[in-house]
Amino acid sequence: MKLRRATTKDWKLLLEWRNDPQTRENSITTDEVPAQRHKIWLENVVEDPNRHLYIAEESGKPVGTVRADYDPETGVYELSWTTAPSARNMSLGKKMVKLLVATLEKRVLAQIKQGNNPSIKIAEHAGLRRQKENDGVLFYTNY
Repeated sequence: MKLRRATTKDWKLLLEWRNDPQTRENSITTDEVPAQRHKIWLENVVEDPNRHLYIAEESGKPVGTVRADYDPETGVYELSWTTAPSARNMSLGKKMVKLLVATLEKRVLAQIKQGNNPSIKIAEHAGLRRQKENDGVLFYTNY
C-alpha cells in the first residue's frame, strides 16, 4: 500500500466517497456535502501545512483516504478516514490507517461515532485504545 498526497484534482473522487450513503451513516456529520463546498474545503486542506490528506492506493488503485490534522498546541494529530465503497471488507482501511500512524510517529486521536464498528476495528488495529465516550462519540488515542 502507498499513501500519496491528495490534490485538488482528487475532488470528485473524494466527494463521491464522502457522500456515499454508508460513509455518511457512519460519520459524525451525516449531511450530504455539496460539490462547491467540498471544493473549497479541499483547497483549504491542501494549502494548510498542519493538515495532511492522503489517498491510499493498493496496486495503483485508489482504495481510501486518510487525513491527519495537526494541532501544534497539543502536539496531537487528529485522524479521520474513509474506505472507498469498492474496497470495503478487504482490511484495506486497517492497512492505510496503521501505515499513517506508523509514519507520523506522534500522538494521534480519532473520534468515532458510537456504533461505527468498522472504524472501531480499524482504530484498534492501528494500535489506538478507547479513552472515553462523550455524547455518542468514542475517543481513541495511542497515548
